[in-house]
Amino acid sequence: MVRKVLLLIFGIYFYSQWGVGATLLLFGSITFNYCIGIWIHQNNSKTRKWIFVFGVTANIFYLGVFKYFLFLWGVFSDIQIELGGLPFRWKPSLLLPIGISFYTFHNISYLIEVYDEKITVCKNYFTFVLYDLFFPLLLLGPIERPGNLIPQFESKRIITKEMIWNGLSLFCWGVLIKSSVADPLSRYVEMNVNSFDSLPPGILWIIAPTIAFQVYADFFGYSLCAMGLAECMGFELMNNFKRPFFSSNPAEFWSKWHISLSTWLRDYVYIKLGGNRHGFLRENINLMLVWFLTGIWHGAGYGFIIWGVYLGVCLVFYRFLKHIGFTQMQNKILTGFGIFLTFYTFSLGLLLFRISSPSESFLILKNLNTLPSLDLIPYPLLLIILPLVLFDLWQEWRKTERPSFFLNEKPFLPLMIFVLSFIWFSVVSPFAKEDFFYFQF
Repeated sequence: MVRKVLLLIFGIYFYSQWGVGATLLLFGSITFNYCIGIWIHQNNSKTRKWIFVFGVTANIFYLGVFKYFLFLWGVFSDIQIELGGLPFRWKPSLLLPIGISFYTFHNISYLIEVYDEKITVCKNYFTFVLYDLFFPLLLLGPIERPGNLIPQFESKRIITKEMIWNGLSLFCWGVLIKSSVADPLSRYVEMNVNSFDSLPPGILWIIAPTIAFQVYADFFGYSLCAMGLAECMGFELMNNFKRPFFSSNPAEFWSKWHISLSTWLRDYVYIKLGGNRHGFLRENINLMLVWFLTGIWHGAGYGFIIWGVYLGVCLVFYRFLKHIGFTQMQNKILTGFGIFLTFYTFSLGLLLFRISSPSESFLILKNLNTLPSLDLIPYPLLLIILPLVLFDLWQEWRKTERPSFFLNEKPFLPLMIFVLSFIWFSVVSPFAKEDFFYFQF
């Protein structure tokens, strides 16, 4: 009980740094879903289904109001202007609670698994509060499953020396990747992408992969910090990334990138819609719907919607090639080309995050119509991303399921890694605050 109270205090203090109002909203969401879960569990009548539907709908409405209402208000205002009217004079002001997408998906998955009787309902309110308020994953996930996380809060956790060593190493490595890779790349991107209509021809071919490594280092760094902190306290979180840039096709990529979200959408949306059980056409319609929702989940804006549709089309096209047998040809050259094509497909898609209106997508295409001049290539950035690339190559060579430094195998390894990391951090870190990229989601 003492352990739960301490974790609860840390969680409340940590989240309250972003405002008391957001904390009260979070507790309101927690209490609501705790009560709905108990209600579903205790009700065996025909109304059980409607209680479940009400709970899930309320969560979606809650997320929609705070995350999408202002966007929809802007869309209706744009339509009003296009029809010859005046824009809306009044614009509502709404608080966007940080991490709302993550903890709302947490709660929806809990209600689904209680309703499907895959887990036992959580009757201890403090345990359920920790399920949403566990501070290592509170802001950016991973989106843990209740069947994995809640039992860990209810059982006695034994913390070993190896867990502390590995947890600390993952946390420090996450901080290093964030500060020494993601932040310098972020500065380069912000200096070079002020507006799409004033860019040198073809430079987006360079900026796109830079953004890809920036986002990866940023989110992967946070995930490593979350995993490391949790492991130091005796908890195991799911791995959210598994060397995605070594993927040779879109399907493989999305099984290794933001794994907690992609598996969440697979299990609770794609499969619930029928998955691949109703023919090839229905399978791809389900897939497009899932990716449309993925775009909306990432943010309220035109760019996010276009991004989701774009990635859905890429996956549908790959599935079509697989369906006709085109992907059966395998050799090292084709695999290498597949890795390059998959990486660039993802990288170019990230440019859509930065557009504020659908018309800017045409400016992107216009810029990409020209190859860049060689003098535009920022060669020092290749050195910046080197630690991340080497780490992933090492993990790929060892075929690890979770990031690890193998500290138990060679006693001198922790000291060597610390010294090299400290030198690298001192040389390339910008020593200025940069928010995590996924805070906006």
